[in-house]
Amino acid sequence: MNVSALYLNRQLMAVFTITLAVLLTLAVGDRLIHFLEKASIGGLPGNMVLYVVSLRLPGMLQLVIPFAFYVSIFLSFGRLYSNQEMIILQSAGMNNIRLLQWLAPGITVLALLVAITALSLNPAARLALEDALDDAQQKLGLSALRPGTFRITEGGDLVTFSEGLSDDEQEILNVFIRKQLSSGEHMTIWAAKGRRGEPEADGHQQLSLIDGRRYTGIPGQADFEVMSFQTFHLKIPTEEVTRDLRDVETVATLSLDQTPEHRAEFHWRIGLPIFFVIISLLAISKAQVKPRHGRFARLAPGLLWVIAYYLLLIANRWCMTEGLLPSALGYWPVHLAFGLVALHGLRRLGRPA
Repeated sequence: MNVSALYLNRQLMAVFTITLAVLLTLAVGDRLIHFLEKASIGGLPGNMVLYVVSLRLPGMLQLVIPFAFYVSIFLSFGRLYSNQEMIILQSAGMNNIRLLQWLAPGITVLALLVAITALSLNPAARLALEDALDDAQQKLGLSALRPGTFRITEGGDLVTFSEGLSDDEQEILNVFIRKQLSSGEHMTIWAAKGRRGEPEADGHQQLSLIDGRRYTGIPGQADFEVMSFQTFHLKIPTEEVTRDLRDVETVATLSLDQTPEHRAEFHWRIGLPIFFVIISLLAISKAQVKPRHGRFARLAPGLLWVIAYYLLLIANRWCMTEGLLPSALGYWPVHLAFGLVALHGLRRLGRPA
């Protein structure tokens, strides 16, 4: 690789590294806040937050890398064009073919990284994430009550409190529960201890209270019903921390079957590296800045192109999942359309207006 090629790649990769760091920080921060909120309300054990976020990292990378590289081409090439450095290189013999040859190694390496992440790393991470959250869901029944802290759920209609956990962490001790019934009455329960049941499909969990009293009535009135019990069963809500996960994303690529949802997922995975290559060519073709224009002049129109491309892929995926498009068609019409736009722009690159 000659001096000009090294210079171009060094400028591009420096901007790409910064852009990737910024976008990845924003994506990770968003997920971190999301899971910290779940941990704060007892929907996820606090010691699992960083582990869960790390398992979401491959899914972020497979999308952040293409967008970061696309933006970095506009930022770096915009500066080179506005400073007339690209014009000097073109006058010294650089043409479109040579420019693509210089950038091909970096694009190839990053496309392979996106392919490995989409086809292998992300499904494995999503499977590990779902297993971890399922395990957490099984353990949330008592820990979600957060011993020593009042926990308010169901819009304030349910208040729970427990003094502590037993040594084996299988029982809560000195339980207080206040629940507003649909009739307008308030039910207050004190119990010596409680045990959890298994989470149910509707997001609730049965809590078995032992040795306690139940008070039912309307505050301010003297006709409360008082009942002592040895065992009392009550359903309490649990956080459905796995609600937003899609099972198809956890399936290994080679195990995807012929159902529309699986075929849509298969084409999505193989389409991400194709998406990366095409938007890289698209960015190169659209990044040329005209004389007396600022270095960021082409960034906003360029973002419209990549956003349109990505949204069309999502729409194509939805149509395939719903069976509105044949699975054999895949996302190839969208890839082909934007690939032709990129090639047309490359042919016009460097030509006089």
